[in-house]
Amino acid sequence: MSRPVGTGEWVDLSQPMYEEMPRALPESQVCFTPQYIGTGPPGSAVRITHLTLSTHVGTHVDAALHFLPGGRAIEEYPVDAFVGPGVVIDARREGVVPVTRAEIEAMDPDVREGDIVFFCFGYGRHFGTPEYRDHPYLGDDAADWLVERGVKLVGVDTTTPDLGGAHRPSDYAYPVHMTLLPRDILIIEHLGPRLEELAGQRVEINAVPLPIRGGDGAPAPVIARAVKENA
Repeated sequence: MSRPVGTGEWVDLSQPMYEEMPRALPESQVCFTPQYIGTGPPGSAVRITHLTLSTHVGTHVDAALHFLPGGRAIEEYPVDAFVGPGVVIDARREGVVPVTRAEIEAMDPDVREGDIVFFCFGYGRHFGTPEYRDHPYLGDDAADWLVERGVKLVGVDTTTPDLGGAHRPSDYAYPVHMTLLPRDILIIEHLGPRLEELAGQRVEINAVPLPIRGGDGAPAPVIARAVKENA
């Protein structure tokens, strides 16, 4: 029986957090407010920063509750749901172009049951630019393929695995979210630019989010490293 063995450095796949960072809704303000308190040793300036942010800005995990009334909240998932082996599918492209089931099957990626699957569209480097909104996405049949393969978590280096907000019709049904989340296949959005360093490789992933009680999602520092198979 082979087992994954990490090689090389851990790669940080998170996007930076800052007040002007991209967000899905204009009202989802991001605010960092430093406060200096009057305690501490002489000559010090003890600082505490207060954070105001949505659970769906920056690199974060969507729980089923994000779309499904009565769905599981983020803290109800076991840690094993967020860590383990997986693969980074190299789907780099420009513009509002889907990756389809036929395309993935032609790539023949080494996706195994229970894997975490990240799609590298090459868009992490566009974070914070106008180009970031006009991003690639997963086709409906690609989501079906992921279900059939028995994966447990899907991540993208874009705002969403679905068609981006600026391009959706009024009756858009969010097919990727509504295929994956009812099956408790979690979704990570806004993976960072270093995902490209791991494109096309099997990896070991740690994406444990903040355990927000009753959370429909939560920020998550995501790290990964390439693996090799040992007997």
